[in-house]
Amino acid sequence: GMRTGDKSHALWILCFHHVFLPYVSGKPLKLIEEQCEVSISQMIELKEEEQPACLRCFWQLCLNLMGVSHNTVKLKGKAMDEEKVVFTKALHANFVAAKTIACSLFGEYELGAHLDIKKGDKQIFKFKGGALTGMAFFFHRALSLYAMARKNKRKKGKYMARARRIHKEYTDSLEKKNPNILHYVSILNAELGALEKRKTREESVCKLYNDAIAISARGGYLPDAALAQERFADFLLNEVGNTVEAKYHIEGAIQRYTNWGAIGVVEHLHNKYQCVLVGSSKN
Repeated sequence: GMRTGDKSHALWILCFHHVFLPYVSGKPLKLIEEQCEVSISQMIELKEEEQPACLRCFWQLCLNLMGVSHNTVKLKGKAMDEEKVVFTKALHANFVAAKTIACSLFGEYELGAHLDIKKGDKQIFKFKGGALTGMAFFFHRALSLYAMARKNKRKKGKYMARARRIHKEYTDSLEKKNPNILHYVSILNAELGALEKRKTREESVCKLYNDAIAISARGGYLPDAALAQERFADFLLNEVGNTVEAKYHIEGAIQRYTNWGAIGVVEHLHNKYQCVLVGSSKN
């Protein structure tokens, strides 16, 4: 990169090693947020424009998740203002990825399922040879689609069909020995299981979610383990009616998000499940 004078390539590598890889690996948000700011300063000094613009999407995502910003899914604050951005192909792809992740983690599943994906985004986010952030993007996209299928019974079939197409890409990749997506596949398997109608559904779905939580936690994917617990709690609460067990997993998700540094998500969960958390504690 820099040794050969290829600044552009070198700075994309910087994004990968210092921000994108730590993020998908579940490293502490505060460290990633700090690295975003430092990296962007270096890029600006080197008079590069596209890399810092793309990185600002993930910087703002971190700020939103940490609760530093007043926004949740809107990427507007210290790092950027989505309403004033002039999009390039790479920038739009990274913007959609960051916003989709925010929608998934803040429970705005409908928006996450319907964010406009342009042709250029598909070229960047592909399973073979695509950007690393594409794996996280597709996972959160599929999860939002499955969540909407559970929520919107009238359009369940349409949401499930779209989610299944993405899910199959992950399953196929796992069968080809991709070691980095087992936790994604496990969570999506649980989400799919929760939508299927079988007499033994409750027992099998509980096992799928518990497996997904364990696999994510063992791999160090803290936010994904938290998300799996949150989705399991939603299933227990709304499909099974087990408030006590749901409370246990909500509290588990809150603890994991707290450890990750996602205080904004923690506040969101406290507000969303206030009645469950307070009501169950009195029992």
